Amino acid sequence: MQLKTLSQNSVDKQIADKINEEAFPEYERNSLDDMYASDTADKIEILGIYAANAIVGFFIVRKYASIRYLAYFAVSQEKQSAGIGSQALKLLIDRYPDAQIVAEFETPDDSCDNNAIRLRRRSFYLRNGFYETGWYSYYDDTEFTIICSVPGFDKEGFERFTAYLSSIVPDHIPKLYRK
Repeated sequence: MQLKTLSQNSVDKQIADKINEEAFPEYERNSLDDMYASDTADKIEILGIYAANAIVGFFIVRKYASIRYLAYFAVSQEKQSAGIGSQALKLLIDRYPDAQIVAEFETPDDSCDNNAIRLRRRSFYLRNGFYETGWYSYYDDTEFTIICSVPGFDKEGFERFTAYLSSIVPDHIPKLYRK
């Protein structure tokens, strides 16, 4: 398994577009083309996840100082539950040894129809070396739990990142809070 930069004009990007469509509901999805256009090449990295030289998923990582924000992570439905996501996440952590990878998942909530999926995502990240930070964000009418790849969450760095992100993606304005 390996991670490779996914160029916008590659044939594999077309496969990643299909994975994106199957992985995210329309209200949560941004096209990969929009992601390429949303920032400079040194601030965003779109990585293909490859198994046996075939693309099976992708990461979209926003880079800001020592923060690496995992904006999107998807594995093809037919390849899920085969350990690919765990292996890919390990490769991602190894790719950024001097950075803190920050991600969010929908906070588990018994009153939500998709609570089983939320619990599975939480378990997946915690099983694969991420830590709950005790911080949450709220946007798009949903509460998210903030996790990171190291035990000490750089809250101030993440707030600087979200201020930057809000300046280029105005409809993404997460506000951090504790419960």
